[in-house]
Amino acid sequence: MSHENIPPEDYSKNGINSTGNSSYNSHLSDPMQSTEIDEFKAMYEGPIMGLIFKLATPVFIGMFFQLLYSIVDTIWVSRININDPSYMGGIGIIFPLIFLTIAISSGILIGVGSIVARSIGRKDYASVNRAAESGLLIGTALSLIFLILGYTFDEQLIKALGGKGDYFTHALEYFRYIVPAACFAFMAGVFHGILQGEGLTKNIMIGMLIATILNMIFDPVFIFVFNLKIKGAAIATVLSSLISGFYFIHLFLKRKTLTMIEWKFRNVSFGTIKEILGIGFPQTAGQITLGLSFLVYNRILSTIDPASITSFSICGRIDQILLLPINSIAFSLITIIGQNFGRENHERMIRAWRAGLLSAIPLCAFFATILVVYAHRIFPFFSSVDRVVSYSVRQTRIVEYTYIFGAVSILATSSFQAIARPISGMIITLLRLAIISIPLAFINVFIFKTGPEGVWFGLATANLISGTVAFFWTNSALKKFLIPEENKINR
Repeated sequence: MSHENIPPEDYSKNGINSTGNSSYNSHLSDPMQSTEIDEFKAMYEGPIMGLIFKLATPVFIGMFFQLLYSIVDTIWVSRININDPSYMGGIGIIFPLIFLTIAISSGILIGVGSIVARSIGRKDYASVNRAAESGLLIGTALSLIFLILGYTFDEQLIKALGGKGDYFTHALEYFRYIVPAACFAFMAGVFHGILQGEGLTKNIMIGMLIATILNMIFDPVFIFVFNLKIKGAAIATVLSSLISGFYFIHLFLKRKTLTMIEWKFRNVSFGTIKEILGIGFPQTAGQITLGLSFLVYNRILSTIDPASITSFSICGRIDQILLLPINSIAFSLITIIGQNFGRENHERMIRAWRAGLLSAIPLCAFFATILVVYAHRIFPFFSSVDRVVSYSVRQTRIVEYTYIFGAVSILATSSFQAIARPISGMIITLLRLAIISIPLAFINVFIFKTGPEGVWFGLATANLISGTVAFFWTNSALKKFLIPEENKINR
């Protein structure tokens, strides 16, 4: 059987990654040998639309279950004492720290994934392994830092975030037990990045489902059966994350991936660490900007009507559902564009970008239409307060269709990350989340006295402008790779 015809799932079955005299080991010493490691041929030839959905669907399923878990977890924690808001409030207090770990983990994922994809594309398998081992060192170092700082300054952190009374007590209890989960998040970022770069999104989905389903099972057991209350919720998360981590480790130990991790420090490259951080930091910065921008929006809305803050939060949750398929498609583009960039298959990169747009825009328009048409029936499920429902419906009708342009921005950001231009992607993200929307919100609300509509129009305008800029910028950046070298020199 030719290596070219072996599917990624069968690497280990065919000895591709086994020790001994496999072709894999020969590639470590000479990546340019004629006998090639198995490659996902559909990545480089054939229909792109089907490839996008093949890679994006498992990620979408995993993300959907994680979103579902967050809803279920909220229900269980609220049931500890339905008359005491300090339990949910305690978790809310430390949410900025949880969000920070997610942002950092996301940066690691993008950094590792981009390098792995491009290295596979150019058949540089030694760099694939260096990216994996270097990423693991980054994850380990961050885990130790978070553990030391978290347990040394736990009380100070909770107080700095506004914890008082019962809110402080419950936030501290939850934080002390949830800290190890941050370590697993950093390591998961590395594992997800490796698998994303290889195109093994089905394995990412399985790992996410293991963590999510176990967490949903463990929550009521530890919270109510063992009567650990809010500590039980944290322990359930830690245990489910740990078991999911074992699944990923099992994949690499059993050589079920192209990447060969030897778990040895000598395989670490500090140049690769710098590259991972260089690509990943803009992603982390964008995620942090998202969190900070919502704090600013909430502060602006608090000067108008507290009910508008509630509606803004509800709409944010609903918009997560709208953006799930978009983020999944963006996730797949990093793999497809990254590997074809490494292979110098530049025309296919552009085709992948266009196919991503043709996939994402109709999906976004479809879901936006459902939300706009049925908004008046959807939002009463989330609040019985008429003003909250009214604000939510009006915000949806103003903002939702502009997420079509937001989708273009998201896909453009992933495309730039795939070709190792993360700063360009970060600029697009900042345009959408902060540079345009926040100033416009301030002007609309405090100068033109538009009420909450000023914030919504700020968001809508930012989506429109950033999406337009992203479309033309990405088209131009990718088309430049089609210009023959002699023409580049003459320019």
